[in-house]
Amino acid sequence: MAAVWARAATGFGAAAGVSAIARLGQALSPRGAVAATAVGGLTVTGAGFWGGTALATFFVSSSLLGHLPAWRRLEQQRGNERDAIQVLANGGVAAVLALLSVLPAPSLRSSLLLGFGGAVAAATADTWATEIGSRSRQRPRSAGTLRPVPEGASGGVTWAGLAAAAAGAATIGAVLSAGSLWRHGTTRDRAIAVTLGGFAGAFIDSVLGATVQEVRFCDVCREETERLVHRCGAATRPIRGAPWCTNDTVNALATVTGAAAAMAVSTHMDHRRRSRWRHCRVPFPRRITLARCARETATWLGATPLTAGSSIARPATRRPAGRL
Repeated sequence: MAAVWARAATGFGAAAGVSAIARLGQALSPRGAVAATAVGGLTVTGAGFWGGTALATFFVSSSLLGHLPAWRRLEQQRGNERDAIQVLANGGVAAVLALLSVLPAPSLRSSLLLGFGGAVAAATADTWATEIGSRSRQRPRSAGTLRPVPEGASGGVTWAGLAAAAAGAATIGAVLSAGSLWRHGTTRDRAIAVTLGGFAGAFIDSVLGATVQEVRFCDVCREETERLVHRCGAATRPIRGAPWCTNDTVNALATVTGAAAAMAVSTHMDHRRRSRWRHCRVPFPRRITLARCARETATWLGATPLTAGSSIARPATRRPAGRL
């Protein structure tokens, strides 16, 4: 328990410092900085240094990608500063799973840390896909219908965005594998599970954005948007989607999907590995000593009588024909 408290003090201190720097760089709003401190502190408390490193990788890479030059104006719902809702939507699920991983059961801790990795990988994959895909000159298609959609539309996907999503998820898997975060199972299998979980979460984000997420329309600019008030100052009207399903709701559901998918893939891979070993292994004595090997060899050759407990039976002697 002392180690947990030490990690908590270190984690909250480091998260507060990083959040302060991000606030000075206008990457976080004031409330967003407070939320980021809480998410980072809880993550380090449960998942340790490498868990915090994975979360920092997501935040720093996403902030850097957001400042890349674009060939067209990108529609941003709240600007470049992340507020508290955005921080919690992307990192809240991961922070909760990391905190729950302090439970003493080793197998449960391993599963929770896998879920944590899948949630962070999903958030990273979704953000990378959005930032790279929106800067691509490819025509996006709807993840729900595969039909061409306007650039910047919710649920639109491009090949560049899908490749970026896979790269983002694989990056988080590699970071966590480098730190040997998982105590059970092979590192390669865990990294694959986190990568697949992150990509699945990002894809579900696109599907929900194309089918369920609320989309509004500005009659003045004749553009689709997620804002209640467009950048021109005109009020927007809903045209499709559920009113409760905002972009933050979709992001939170994507991280839940990433966590669940990572745990499910890892469980399936463990089951297949155990089944393959159970069917392929050769029975072998648990304990082999030199004396036992000598005794079994002598018994087989007929030099000594068969002793109790020997695993190799003495061969039967053939009785000559015609004798009783």
